[in-house]
Order: sequence, then structure tokens, then C-alpha cells
Amino acid sequence: MAFDTLGVFFAAFVALGGAIGYFKSSSVASLVSGLVFGALISLSAQLAVGNSKGYNLAPAIVCFILFVVMGSRFMNSKKFMPAGMVAATSLLMMLRYALRLF
Repeated sequence: MAFDTLGVFFAAFVALGGAIGYFKSSSVASLVSGLVFGALISLSAQLAVGNSKGYNLAPAIVCFILFVVMGSRFMNSKKFMPAGMVAATSLLMMLRYALRLF
């Protein structure tokens, strides 16, 4: 069975970031959004493995939404950690899945 290792690592990175945000500043919003986006990335990435090219659209959209949200937070705060790093890695993962569409 095929496995999207990079997609699962990215999903774990996002979920772990949400957990760290919760433990560091008691932010329930960070925990919930990290776990939800991590689960969505993991599920959509695994669906894309071994299926037609159209299945790569779902993880690309999830990464795009995460890029927009965290990119706007980075632009407002001008702090690279954590918003800038998540936005940058989301952009890279979005491009990875978008290139698989063609």
C-alpha cells in the first residue's frame, strides 16, 4: 500500500504546532485548528496516493487555506515563528500537490 510520507509528516507538524500553541499559551483555538488541519491534510494526502490526479486537488486546497490563514497572521505580526514557518511550508506542500495535478 502506498503511503505519502511527506504529507503525513506535514500533517503531524501542523497538529504538533497546534498542541504546542495550546500548552504554551492555553490557546484552545490553536489546538483545535492544528488538530483539524492536521487531520484534513493527513486524510486528503492519503486519498491522493494511488488515485487519479484529481485527488491531489483536496490536499492542495487544504494547504492553500492554511497558507492564506497563516500568511495573513504573519503579515500582521511580522513574526516568522510560528505563522511564517507554517505559511511557508504550507505553500511548498500546496505547490507539491498542485504540480501532481498535471
